[in-house]
Amino acid sequence: MTCDLTLNLERGFRDGRFDLVLVKREPEVAIDGIRVWREPLIWVARDQLALDGKSPVPLIVSPEPCVYRHRAMAALGKAKIEWRCAYTSTSLAGTQAAVQAGLGVAVLPREMCPPSLTHLDHSILPPLADTEMALIEAPQASATARRFGQHIADALERGA
Repeated sequence: MTCDLTLNLERGFRDGRFDLVLVKREPEVAIDGIRVWREPLIWVARDQLALDGKSPVPLIVSPEPCVYRHRAMAALGKAKIEWRCAYTSTSLAGTQAAVQAGLGVAVLPREMCPPSLTHLDHSILPPLADTEMALIEAPQASATARRFGQHIADALERGA
């Protein structure tokens, strides 16, 4: 089992290193597989005072390539809101800690926003479209891998 950024997992899958991958994907991007989860994305900060409205938005993001990073920058660019990378972290825990420390704002799935962080409403920052999780299975996957993939899809469907 490997945990990595989506684009790295997709590359490994194409290279034949994985039988199954569970990846974030943009709904409009054609990636094989079945959608198993839809994630509403939100802007989060330590509190409502995280943005002064004068300075560029301080973003807390994962390194390239990251779907949430891309979503944040695209939404701000479309709204013509200036931004800067204030902190980069490869982990969810690091991102949440940086937000909690007041270093800036981040994009997180609503389900991953701890109660200690504040969901910023769309009067402050532009709305974010949902993203989704897809399960992709290699044609040569073993029967065991296929059963495991079905178990993942069933479990996520029950949780939705």
